[in-house]
Amino acid sequence: MLIEKAYRGPAAATGWTNEAHLLTGPRTGEDEIAGLIADPESRFVLAEQNGELVGCALVQKDGEDGYFGMFSVDPAAQAQGLGKKLLAACEKAARAEWNSRAMGMVVINLRSELIAWYERRGYTLTGNREPFPFDEAPGALRRDFDLVELKKPL
Repeated sequence: MLIEKAYRGPAAATGWTNEAHLLTGPRTGEDEIAGLIADPESRFVLAEQNGELVGCALVQKDGEDGYFGMFSVDPAAQAQGLGKKLLAACEKAARAEWNSRAMGMVVINLRSELIAWYERRGYTLTGNREPFPFDEAPGALRRDFDLVELKKPL
């Protein structure tokens, strides 16, 4: 599964956006993905190259805003501009589907390179934080992190 390949394990560790140094074990599961696909307020935006899936992201309705998550680019396809295009497509989808006025997301606070990447694309830290769901995501290699919120007007 692309999401697992991008976030966890040996393949993920070859890319720059992974969590492999923080977490082990599955990032998601088939039941969660099936539930999100069935949810009328959720969409997966997909990216293909040469007929193969190389990127995906979840976009959800979140009140008047959109929520962006599960952003995954195959480690072999990273650093080619695909992530920028996929993020822009997700922002467009949130506006088109739900007339979202902003896009929000949460990121592990220790992932400073990723946060900086989002900031270069117009996202700003809101100051809101939430605990990382260690009970729902076993396999933490350390427990000294939480989630920070970023938001961008659309």
